[in-house]
Amino acid sequence: MTATPDDEAERFERSRAAEPCDTAGAKCTDVTLPARLRWLSTTLCGTTALVVLVAVVVVVATAPATAGLSAPYPESPIEPLGPNAVTAEPTAGDGPSDRTAINGSFVRPTYTGIAGDTVEIRYNDIDKKRYLLIGGNRLTDTGESVGYTDVVVLQPDSNNVTINTRLLGTDNSTAEGCRDGGCNLDFRNEDGDPHDNVEDLSDLSGATGAGGLARPLVPERYRLAITNGTFVVEEPGVVTPVETAAQSDLLLTKPTFHDEVEVFTTSDSNDIEGEVDNESLSTLEQNGLDRTAVTKGDRVVLGFESTGIWGALSYFADKESLQAGQSIDPSVLSEFLRTENGVSLEVRQTNPGMNEPRSELELADVDPEDVTLLLADAEELETGDSTPGRFYLVLDTSDGGPFTEDPEPGDEFAVEFALEGAEGHRYAFADDDGDDEEPPAAFEQRLPAPDQFPYWETDDGTVSAEASFSIQERYFEYDHVTDDGELLVEASGGAVTGTTTILPPIEMSATFVDDKRDEPFRSESEVSLSDDGNFTIGADLGNADPGTRLNYELYDGTTLRDSRTVVVVDDTDDPDRLAIDSVPENVTVATGGNLSALGIGVRNAGGLEGAGTLALDVADGNLTTARELTLSSNGSRTVSFPSATVRLDPGEYPFTATLDGDQRNGTLVVAEDPARTTIDDDDGGADTNDSENSSSSGDDDENSTAIDTNSTGTDTDSTDTGGNTSDPTGDSGGQDGEDEPTTFLPFGIGTRETLIGTALVGAVHLLGHWV
Repeated sequence: MTATPDDEAERFERSRAAEPCDTAGAKCTDVTLPARLRWLSTTLCGTTALVVLVAVVVVVATAPATAGLSAPYPESPIEPLGPNAVTAEPTAGDGPSDRTAINGSFVRPTYTGIAGDTVEIRYNDIDKKRYLLIGGNRLTDTGESVGYTDVVVLQPDSNNVTINTRLLGTDNSTAEGCRDGGCNLDFRNEDGDPHDNVEDLSDLSGATGAGGLARPLVPERYRLAITNGTFVVEEPGVVTPVETAAQSDLLLTKPTFHDEVEVFTTSDSNDIEGEVDNESLSTLEQNGLDRTAVTKGDRVVLGFESTGIWGALSYFADKESLQAGQSIDPSVLSEFLRTENGVSLEVRQTNPGMNEPRSELELADVDPEDVTLLLADAEELETGDSTPGRFYLVLDTSDGGPFTEDPEPGDEFAVEFALEGAEGHRYAFADDDGDDEEPPAAFEQRLPAPDQFPYWETDDGTVSAEASFSIQERYFEYDHVTDDGELLVEASGGAVTGTTTILPPIEMSATFVDDKRDEPFRSESEVSLSDDGNFTIGADLGNADPGTRLNYELYDGTTLRDSRTVVVVDDTDDPDRLAIDSVPENVTVATGGNLSALGIGVRNAGGLEGAGTLALDVADGNLTTARELTLSSNGSRTVSFPSATVRLDPGEYPFTATLDGDQRNGTLVVAEDPARTTIDDDDGGADTNDSENSSSSGDDDENSTAIDTNSTGTDTDSTDTGGNTSDPTGDSGGQDGEDEPTTFLPFGIGTRETLIGTALVGAVHLLGHWV
């Protein structure tokens, strides 16, 4: 017997037009044929019977095929059908008045799906329970029979049936199957009589294609037919429906695999507020972050995408089919990975310490509170109409979770999901000791053989998707703190900022308290967590001045998480900055004197105790000096330069004072020293003594300056003082209105004046000051 090549409609009309066979000729496939022939033998005369017989022989000899036979595909050689073959075309009847036509139609001429997944077959116009015959075709590339067929119940109160292509032909058949005798099937022999050896499909495993099935349903085209449940069992094992209401095709394609694993982290379900489905994928995504660093106690979400696995998963989930959006027990995945050959998933630590056990994911007997298994539509792959394409594992990283060792901060994990293949090998069902009369077990592979995904071919190797994630501490890290851990907050528009590993859904708050005021101050602010791991706490400080200290407390709900001191500062980037408060516009000093009259006001503008250098520059570097300062919080003072000596000629000079980037300008007026007289030494020999006296006097000035405790730049060169004078006339520089010089003249001084002057000079010298 060979498979039929013709168009379904043509075969149907041809079978309807076929004449009944002679009782002595070829066997007829019509179940009423023997009765009809006996009736003819008693009612027709011998001559008429002979004519009819001749006519029948002519028809049989000229027809291309009887109702139970079919011609080969044009492109394929003629081959006898093996024990796995089935024809699905209707057989000839006795006419409209002899049999009631069955109803039923398919919604589509061709149904498409993926081998190993589930396929929904939709139909219409079923008035009573009917039967769907699956199988009976040829491989388009070899012309060999597809070793597969099965029968499924179609109910009149439904318009669809789901076929699990992973289970067809096995001892765990799909949908409401007929393999266990639960269907009202009628099996006839080739004479149309009830079959002596066949009562249900379990007696026809070979004839229905289940026996000797090399492996699960291959990616190929299969025939579908709606029948009334009456079949003729022919030799050598062809099963033919007596009547067919409609026919269609099932086209299965090869599974595909996406080689990437999606990884993101999401909060613990207890931290997600509101009446939402905490286990839905959308909720996990809305309350998670796209990062592979998982905070200890949060959950890591791993997403995998593949086809060809959903039929087996549906079976272990005890469901007709699985749908996107479902959440199923994680034990389903554990059983699937343990049972289905060639599918593996590992989550294992990659950096265990010396003599430390490796932490691995263990799904067996896992607590559903620690692991969630979610299904979703495919994003990268094409799937069937009613089949999901992705599954997500949601793993809790808290202690006592699904890992063999509790994950700790610093642990790193590798993830691998694979469909395994060994080139040169192909998955095959176990033989069951060579007994091909029983359907094979759905998940028993023929041994010895390497692990092999059921739908990979001999030239397919292993495909895998890999990813990684790590565990990190749960922490708050502030941006601005002192060495003592105090928080710095700016007085104007201040906020506490930093980074955190805590995810945004958690509601946290902070309080600021100042008990030192006349009326205690307290404020509360919400913690704003951003997706990039930053946080901000708006700080209401009650108009506190820089340097004020407040108590800060951080709460997670009602749980205290942190307590610190907040210091109010002017600028968190420069919290100990010193600033110039005031500088005189003009200040007058005597040439040869110091700068004690130049007082510059400074203050602590930061809020923390700070140190800085107050620098003074007069006349573009002609006179420079500096003072090192330390000011406590909110401290201020006036700083002068008593140790700096002015050696400038009388006049006006610009100066600049600088402190921590703050700069102010003013004018320094240098005047003649009213206590100093300039001696003109242009006259004769008498000038020599005067000059010597003057030099002696200069020596005394040097000694006097050396003990000036107010000066940091000690003046040891008395001629510098003369050099700074701007008097071109050589006047003594005495007081205005004086007609005569009072000292150092060779004439005009009496004995009494000399003695008095000597005594006065000695007294002044003893005091260490010149007046």
